[in-house]
Amino acid sequence: MRAKQMRHLLILGVILVLPLSGHAQKKAGDSEIGLGVAYGFDVGADGEMGMNFNIYRSLTDGIRVGADLIYYLLNDPQFQNPTFFELNINANYHLVNQEMFRMYVLLGVHLASFRYNRPVTGADSEESINEFGLNAGGGVEFDLEGIILFAEPKLTVGGFDQYSITIGGRFIF
Repeated sequence: MRAKQMRHLLILGVILVLPLSGHAQKKAGDSEIGLGVAYGFDVGADGEMGMNFNIYRSLTDGIRVGADLIYYLLNDPQFQNPTFFELNINANYHLVNQEMFRMYVLLGVHLASFRYNRPVTGADSEESINEFGLNAGGGVEFDLEGIILFAEPKLTVGGFDQYSITIGGRFIF
């Protein structure tokens, strides 16, 4: 019953904000580059912080595509020299696209790679796991005249299933 109520609230929310998207401020051809801090709730034993680098290009006033790379700062004592990163290619659709505030939904694909050294010596000491998945999420942006602050929660399914949130800033160029 609770899932059905959440679905109804989400649909109602989308219906309420769709009329606001007529005042589009994000323009076709705009490009953005940004940095952020990510937190992966299911990375490592208890979740881990990561650094995010992203780049986007607006195809229309309401649709943009882009990529981001998250490098997680692992601190898990059960692995030697662990590295974990993910590459995401996403498309965003702006539900609200106003001068100072934007809200969007996100869909995309995900490639994650986890590497570590086993406590043995020799050529077989490195282990790696690579996984593909799908992203779904959303985000909000606040445009402060040249600097865009954003928050973007997303769920990745397939491979390394996880929920993550990224907070950061982007610059239009």
